[in-house]
Amino acid sequence: MPKKKKHTLLDKLSERFHILIVNEKTLERKKLLSSSSLNLAFSSFIAFLVVLSASFLLIYFTPLKEYFRGYTSIELRQNAVENSMKLDSLESLYITQSNYINSLKDLLSGNISYEELDENLSRNENRVTELEIVNTNQEDSLLRALVEEEDKYNAFDIQGERFTTVLFPPVKGGLSSAFDINSKHYGIDIVMPENSPVHSISEGIVVFSEWTSATGFVIIIEHLNGLTSIYKHNSSIVKSQGDRVGTGEIIAFTGNTGELTTGPHLHFELWYQGEPVDPQSYIEF
Repeated sequence: MPKKKKHTLLDKLSERFHILIVNEKTLERKKLLSSSSLNLAFSSFIAFLVVLSASFLLIYFTPLKEYFRGYTSIELRQNAVENSMKLDSLESLYITQSNYINSLKDLLSGNISYEELDENLSRNENRVTELEIVNTNQEDSLLRALVEEEDKYNAFDIQGERFTTVLFPPVKGGLSSAFDINSKHYGIDIVMPENSPVHSISEGIVVFSEWTSATGFVIIIEHLNGLTSIYKHNSSIVKSQGDRVGTGEIIAFTGNTGELTTGPHLHFELWYQGEPVDPQSYIEF
């Protein structure tokens, strides 16, 4: 009796079968398909590769790739680079401005002298110069100019006006002590009754408005073209840091606060581009 031949897996997959398509109503033969399991699997695999390749090409060469994680457009990458440059510029400006305000606070508190303040400002200017030399591009320069103009703690050109030597007197009274840079008295003392109104000499921005142990309530206003006015020993202040003030506007009231005072008066200082100047050269008291 002959032995039955064993069928392997390949033989089973290679076995052909027929698919007959007939009309349901008339039972008429329409088409006869002949295939095997192996051919059917191979054809399905080829069809899968074709669909996968077409999908990849469609995504890669069309804007659809922007909707998938990991892909970014050229415009988005350019915006990211520009934002990074702007952030570096803003950080440099913030550090410079913070150092300037901290130096003024130390000067008012008596922690540093005018000479030390001048050295600190010069050092900061050198740092800014070095940064500008490294970052020499037009967009960064335009950004610096824009930030300097719009920063709320910077003096700005109000309605296109220019600073003149005509300034509003902060108070009207008799001078008890004059400006003397040799004795480090960087302002003038004006004798005034307590709680007399103190006026801003010009339009500007309040950059400091706090209490100090040595000079009591102090308010500092930054005006146009590098001019800064300082008012010390006030009994109270009515403006806060960042406020915009107008010419002649009341900003404080005179007093006798702080350790370095012997009676009700206003200690008034005027600084131009980081250096103290005699207020009597600019204002008629």
